[in-house]
Amino acid sequence: MTEHPQHCDIMVIGTGYYAEVMLADLAAHARKPLSVAICGRNAERMKWLVEACRARAVNFGSPASFSSVPLDSNSIASLVEGIGKVRPRIVVQSASAQSPWKVDNGENEWARLVAKAGFGLTLAFNALLAFRTASAIRKLGEEIIFVNTCYPDGVNQVLAQAGLPISTGVGNIGIFASVIGGRIPFEQRPELRVLAHHRHIVEWRKPGMQRAGAPVRAWVGDTELDGIDDLTRDIQLPYRDLNMISAANAVPVLLALAGHGKALSHVPGPNGIGGGYPVVVDQGGVKFDLPASLTVEEAVAWNQQFEEADGVFVRDGWVTYADRVRELLTAHSSELSQGFAVGDVEQAAAALDELRSQLSARP
Repeated sequence: MTEHPQHCDIMVIGTGYYAEVMLADLAAHARKPLSVAICGRNAERMKWLVEACRARAVNFGSPASFSSVPLDSNSIASLVEGIGKVRPRIVVQSASAQSPWKVDNGENEWARLVAKAGFGLTLAFNALLAFRTASAIRKLGEEIIFVNTCYPDGVNQVLAQAGLPISTGVGNIGIFASVIGGRIPFEQRPELRVLAHHRHIVEWRKPGMQRAGAPVRAWVGDTELDGIDDLTRDIQLPYRDLNMISAANAVPVLLALAGHGKALSHVPGPNGIGGGYPVVVDQGGVKFDLPASLTVEEAVAWNQQFEEADGVFVRDGWVTYADRVRELLTAHSSELSQGFAVGDVEQAAAALDELRSQLSARP
């Protein structure tokens, strides 16, 4: 195990596939010194990620350095201790209590419930570890940038409304911006601006002609592009392999936050606002970079229309479910169907876990 650093630029919590792609690309693309701490409980996995990232840095001539740090995310107190030792400038939450890749695949009754209700049903699970990490950062009282990769369209709203630190999410909308960017001329890409919501991922997993709801919107400069759905209708997104795009999208954002220059990018949940937006990123944080014809209020309202399909709303400090989701939950638990206060993520996740355990045992 590598000794933990006394300070690092980026602390990544989690060692899954998303973290692997993100770390590998950080190793390849850093052009200034960058120290990265890989944190979690799986010592063997962390050791390999450190070695692989160091080797990639050599291959690409990058000055990025990597170390590993044991970290227990089971409590806020343990996170305070672990983050306090590393003293990072940026913390990236890349571990969740619910994997997004098999949750709605129909393999058991729980998966079928999520498929009917929408991914928003899992909000408490996706918020749980991020809530603990953000709470630990607040307790430390240091100027730490917090980046969440776990369902940021919804989770970041919970954190912000609970009074916890959250700078931005990464991924989700970055998938659409990257794919659309790949289908327009190279010289137009720097001016590409996209609006998209997490719900679009669900729709783009369907055959192109079966997508429902308003399509993704895109502009080149201030000129909106027509026919984005037609341009991309042949694309049917995979599940886990989406990380090849989504996690890569995080890299220019993290490098800009670490002080490696300004980046024009797309992020979900900027400053705790739901949905995905074009932004300017630098070491001071993220700021909207909308087309001139679109106000922030209009962009936020456009994204909010997709919350019904995702099945969850975060308003005025309370998480509520769409009517159809409440009906589905009431069949199992009237208490769960009522939603939860944003400060009660631990209790909400525990109650939902009981239901998940029961239903997952039913094929």
